[in-house]
Amino acid sequence: MVKSTALLAFAASALASVASAKLLSYGEPIAATTWTAGKQESVAWSNDCSDFTGNTTLPITLNIQQNGLQVQVPGIGPIGTLDCKKPGSTKVTIPATVASGDAYSILVVNGEQSYSALFTIKSTVPAPSTSGATTAPATTTAAKTTTAAATTTAATKTTGSAPSASPSNGAGALKAGSTAALVVVAAAGLLL
Repeated sequence: MVKSTALLAFAASALASVASAKLLSYGEPIAATTWTAGKQESVAWSNDCSDFTGNTTLPITLNIQQNGLQVQVPGIGPIGTLDCKKPGSTKVTIPATVASGDAYSILVVNGEQSYSALFTIKSTVPAPSTSGATTAPATTTAAKTTTAAATTTAATKTTGSAPSASPSNGAGALKAGSTAALVVVAAAGLLL
């Protein structure tokens, strides 16, 4: 009985820590957003990171989806900063050297990896040309999304560390949900 109580307390503690991790919920950029290279653009978020300890002024990085994973755009440092103490907005500058594309996202790491939805950047710099289709590594828990570029079709699968093309910021939800499910299953198995 003591073992069961301790195990349930541990499982509840693990679930509480997962639930308290706050992903930023972006109002901008969203999937319908189109930014222009060389211009100032807006990043807006509707919640805070009050449970985050430490400095709440965090760098915003520009990422691009490659082979189903989000990677920081090579050669581009942070495009701005965001203070997540409270909901708000900030301006970021998109370098003129960023190529056109429809698989960009922003990332702010506030204890969790808070990705935005995928969005488009228009530029005078053409998107790099590739031949053939690119397929992301398969996962068993992710939904399949297809992104069509001007000359290339890329079939990708999103994971907890890569954002989907939906307007909500559910990028980390899969990670948190999977962790919570694993803790519950492990606790139930130990009770048997």
